[in-house]
Amino acid sequence: MNDWKFSQFIKFVLLIQVLILAIVGLELNNINIPILSQFVTFLYLTFIPGFLILRILKLHKLGNIETILYAVGLSILSLMLIGFIMTIFCPLIGISKPITLFYLVITISLYVLALCVLSYLRDRNFHELHFIDINEYFSSKFLFLCLLPFLAILGSYALNFYNNNLISMMLFVFIGLTLVLVIFDKIPGKLYSFTVWIIAISLVYVSSLVSPYVWGWDIQNEYYLANIVIQSSYWNFSLQDAYNAMLSIVMVAPIYSIFTNISLDYVFKIIYPFLFSLVPLGLYKIFKIQTSPKIAFAAVFLFMSFNTFYIELLSLAREMTAELFLVSMLLLIFSKKVNMSSIILFIIFGMGLIVSHYSVTYFFIFTLLCVSLILILFQFPEMISDLNKKSYILLNFQNLKYAALNVFILGVLMLFTYLWYTNIAFGYASAGIIGVFQAVNVDFLQKIYLLMLKFGIIQNIYLILAILLVLGIVAVILFRKNRMTLNVKIRENPLIHFIDHIANFIESKINYKIIAVLSIIILIGLFFLIGPPKTWIVSVLRYLNYTTVFFALAGFLFSFIYFSKNKIQKEYFAFSTITIIMLFAGIFLPSFEVTFNITRIYEISFMFLAPFCIIGGILIVKSILKALNNFKVDDTKDLKIFSIFLVIFMLFNTGFVSVISGQSIPMHLTAQNGQSDYYPRFDQSESMGAKWLVENKVDTSIYADVYGVFAFYRYIYSPILPSAYNNVYLISDNNDLHSYTFLRKLNKDNNILIGFTSRTNRNRVYADMGHIINPKNLIYENGASKIYFS
Repeated sequence: MNDWKFSQFIKFVLLIQVLILAIVGLELNNINIPILSQFVTFLYLTFIPGFLILRILKLHKLGNIETILYAVGLSILSLMLIGFIMTIFCPLIGISKPITLFYLVITISLYVLALCVLSYLRDRNFHELHFIDINEYFSSKFLFLCLLPFLAILGSYALNFYNNNLISMMLFVFIGLTLVLVIFDKIPGKLYSFTVWIIAISLVYVSSLVSPYVWGWDIQNEYYLANIVIQSSYWNFSLQDAYNAMLSIVMVAPIYSIFTNISLDYVFKIIYPFLFSLVPLGLYKIFKIQTSPKIAFAAVFLFMSFNTFYIELLSLAREMTAELFLVSMLLLIFSKKVNMSSIILFIIFGMGLIVSHYSVTYFFIFTLLCVSLILILFQFPEMISDLNKKSYILLNFQNLKYAALNVFILGVLMLFTYLWYTNIAFGYASAGIIGVFQAVNVDFLQKIYLLMLKFGIIQNIYLILAILLVLGIVAVILFRKNRMTLNVKIRENPLIHFIDHIANFIESKINYKIIAVLSIIILIGLFFLIGPPKTWIVSVLRYLNYTTVFFALAGFLFSFIYFSKNKIQKEYFAFSTITIIMLFAGIFLPSFEVTFNITRIYEISFMFLAPFCIIGGILIVKSILKALNNFKVDDTKDLKIFSIFLVIFMLFNTGFVSVISGQSIPMHLTAQNGQSDYYPRFDQSESMGAKWLVENKVDTSIYADVYGVFAFYRYIYSPILPSAYNNVYLISDNNDLHSYTFLRKLNKDNNILIGFTSRTNRNRVYADMGHIINPKNLIYENGASKIYFS
């Protein structure tokens, strides 16, 4: 749309604006047009402000992926900004409750009209003709792809109402088949990006639509805070909760719910997953810049196959939004088709990231700082020699002038982070990171001390020499790869000539036999890392996860050694290096793993490492086959062979194999009464039991198990108190004499209570509840829940 002729563009925007006013006018008179109203208002909020801002910034010819990502990101940030400004300034003019439909419609409409005027002044003369071949949209391949999201929706419906997972199982088979069709050239390259989005939206909807209410850990508190804004019609930014500082929760969710007339549950279950489904689309474009289209597709398929993508992240609405901004910023960095408008866009998205999720913000700023230092270090001689060379390329430090510009950008983001996190929600979002650094620092020093105590420095000099040898090899390769940048001539210096000779010798000794033998040894050795088995499914899944890490490290190492033979950018290598360090910190430092959760560390790491996993896997498969059969695998077949591993990895992660074996079945493939002990999840009867208790209780204290407490978050809320102070507590041996005990279906059917659950490894602790409820009187039962009182 931002490339249309301006007259056509503005007519379309104004038409949507008129429709919005008409729809809202009908709703204010209690007339609702189902589906159409929700669809039009969703499109309006999600796309229109963003496209207008792109025209104001004169950003054109970006391509479909970048245009959609940037437009959606700018629209979401616009909603955050509008809600924040209304909260701050409306009370000054006597509007104490501004977050209502009437005031939102007026404010957003004025905002859109102001953007229309600015876009006219800035971009009215741009016009680019585009022609779309509609024949491809009637092909059997395209229609097959369009079938997948409907299977996801029908699959979740069948599970919710008929306890049948057959359609969802079919969906996973078709997704695996889709990868095979792409690798075997049965789906054309021009449909790759559409295929990526179709798989992404299908995976997130088959999980998010399970149950009529939000499920998961963090999203319960996110729902609580967003619901307070809706019920109170304003945002209390002084509420002492770190989540309360995230506009991605307290502004985006309420505005969507109020404006579109969609319940808050389904805003979290439909709209947020839709926004999150765009993340793989951006990753595909980034991976494609670094590799080939097929490897990029396989890499993003691997990223989406991790069950964190379509299970755990769906209960973290603020992180789903943050990753949308993160991928947009990365796309700006790696596309390198930038100008001053793109630099402004980068800063804008950085601010959107900051007000979306603090953990991802800390990760990105730290990573950006390290990457900047790495690139400055290795390009400093060229920066000196080319001081007068102009470039606006983000992070490509070709001279000191624009290195200073990048430092300025980083400084702006760090300053905004500090100001926002320390002044909103009483600084709760900033307080946690200090404790994290302290815990990780102590943990790291303790690890070093224990290693020194266990092995000794003097007795194990050979271990130190081995480490130094590895570091020396890396340093030699680094020097050789960067000698052109350093403008060093080999023949003029005997030492440089000797180092270059060593580098050549190292590269010459790396052959397929060594790769094959080492790979087989490591793959066998990974069996000893999977730990004590819970079920064979869990053990195999752990082994597959370790194997992907090994493939990624191998791919990174060989891509780095043969840097001149691939098109992977230096910036991408720098980012990947930092994420590898973060991944190892998550594996070996318990404090870091507990703080950020190893599954989320995996997810963020493979936003960069997924292409290296494909490259490493292909190289290892090729080397093993060549060593065993002494023949060269054709370059067109190696990816086809490795795709078997990717399909197996996806089928294990999605739970397809779990259903077949009857073990460790994930939540999105089984009924409520089978897996409600894995995530906080409630059916309608359980929720109605909690609602009845809230409406009829005469004493304040309510006790429930570790998941049952969340059932009350939607019914007990206060605009001045965090969710932890709603007088709902975990069941203990020392209950109050006058208190209520709330039991869910799992509790009453199995006579057990679920105790504290670790959010990192999901270990459940079960306890008999007879001694707790026997002294109490049953006062309510509806088939799925019971309430006792004493």
